[in-house]
Amino acid sequence: MTKQDLLKTTLKNRKQRMTAQRELILRVFMESNGKLLSADDVFMEIRKKRNHRTSKMTVKRSIDLLVELGMLKEINFENDIPKYEYLKNRQIKENAVFVCESCHSAEAFEISAKDLEQLLHNHISDIEVKEVSIKITGYCAKCKKELSDSTEEINEENVK
Repeated sequence: MTKQDLLKTTLKNRKQRMTAQRELILRVFMESNGKLLSADDVFMEIRKKRNHRTSKMTVKRSIDLLVELGMLKEINFENDIPKYEYLKNRQIKENAVFVCESCHSAEAFEISAKDLEQLLHNHISDIEVKEVSIKITGYCAKCKKELSDSTEEINEENVK
């Protein structure tokens, strides 16, 4: 059963309709290739590439529904807007996120609880890790290159 079929069946059981907007929003997440998206990211994607008339409120309500149904996972950062991860087949409990400090892009990846237990065991004895949630900040490859290029330009100007 595809995610669209699952969504249709679940909505039918709740006596709700599968709208074109809901299907489109799910498709945006399915095509995101693991990238974390905010409600605004989804709204802009729909407006920019799909040329579709969908309100921000419809996007937000649809995202909330997809989270409730376990198709998306909400990831909150301190003092930041929530981002959402598309869950392909299962609920991911082990979760780490890298966030670029320059462009604010975010990429999620898994860290197994067992690997973390082994790493922490040297520092903390007799633990059992149930869930992992790590936020890593830095610069993505694109922003790192741009920062490096601009630093080189400044250094060349100072030499002259």
